[in-house]
Amino acid sequence: MRKDKYLRARGGTARMLNIHCAHCAAWILRYQKDGVGQLLRCYLNRIFAPPELAALQQDSAIRELKDVPNLVCPNCKTVIGTPMRYEDGRLAYRLMKGTYAKRIAKGE
Repeated sequence: MRKDKYLRARGGTARMLNIHCAHCAAWILRYQKDGVGQLLRCYLNRIFAPPELAALQQDSAIRELKDVPNLVCPNCKTVIGTPMRYEDGRLAYRLMKGTYAKRIAKGE
């Protein structure tokens, strides 16, 4: 788990989620959700797996929104999320309702 100012600002609670495609149930990513409430966006600095998505936060080629690819299901190619920049400057994926399912990751 990443413990930083964002976690502390949201009450200090966090959990790991596995995000799956709602259409074909394929696993898409593992994400650290801070605080309570709905999952509306996935910040790049909170994605832990798969390695190609986790590496986006360190990729020096990514500076603008146009450099970030859409979040798509690897199996059925459904678009799950689109890139956005949050108010505090962090890059994130805005998730589309109904395209994903989340489950709390066991053992985390």
